[in-house]
Amino acid sequence: MRVAIPSNVPGGLDATISPHFGRCEIFTVVEIRSGKIENVSTVENQGSHLGFGPTPAEILASKSVDAILAQGMGPKAMQLFAQKGVAVYMTSAKTVREAINELVENRAKLASLEDACKEARESARSPPPVFPPFAPGMGVGRGMGRGMGAYPFVPPTVQYPPQQMSKPSISTGAFKVGVASQGPGGAEDLVSPMFGRCSTFTVLEIDGKKIKNIRILPNQYVSAPSGVGIAVVQMLANEGVRYILAGRFGPNVSAVAGQLGIQMIMVPPGMKVKDAVEQYLLNVSRG
Repeated sequence: MRVAIPSNVPGGLDATISPHFGRCEIFTVVEIRSGKIENVSTVENQGSHLGFGPTPAEILASKSVDAILAQGMGPKAMQLFAQKGVAVYMTSAKTVREAINELVENRAKLASLEDACKEARESARSPPPVFPPFAPGMGVGRGMGRGMGAYPFVPPTVQYPPQQMSKPSISTGAFKVGVASQGPGGAEDLVSPMFGRCSTFTVLEIDGKKIKNIRILPNQYVSAPSGVGIAVVQMLANEGVRYILAGRFGPNVSAVAGQLGIQMIMVPPGMKVKDAVEQYLLNVSRG
């Protein structure tokens, strides 16, 4: 799992977090595997806020970042990350290291539009300014539009489910579990931070407290324009899956999963698939 945090120079784990996502000096990118930090790098912010071409959100999406940790973010960036399948978390931590610990310990808060920067929301929603009528002596073009130009579009709220989920009821006997996988799939792959837009699903057949069989399913809906969560749940239901694991689930997944008798289990992204299954399914009390 690759996580980007807007930082003050020089970046790194001990750098302080910049409160301004788009105008930060540098992004610290942290790679996490099985809950541990494996690599730390930096990406210079050459975004449009600082006079360059792409937006900071476009830059990070192109770097294969899976999640963002920030103290604040505008609604447009939040919407772009949602479209790219990049999870956005809000943090009150002061340093990069503290923020990463929040994410690993599942204490980071998934963001919604209500968490967007106050200034950005007010700018997007404020009415057009009213300029005084043209008068002799005023320069041409100064107020002649009278506030009739286009103003920023306010995107719809990006809905995310709450992080806390009820404890699953694990029954005895054989069952199947589908885990959203970040890479090629398999027991050694990592749990994806997103459900519907993950690259593969690792389907494990459990008998008693042992993994009996493993099958990898490519996510054929990863590039679908809409309805991805629902389609994916139905696909897994056809495979006989009774439990689904992922870093987070979209807003439409819960109702469909409930109708199909599938339980959702939210686990920290970046864990190995086998570790997540063992911790959240095999080593819990059964009903």
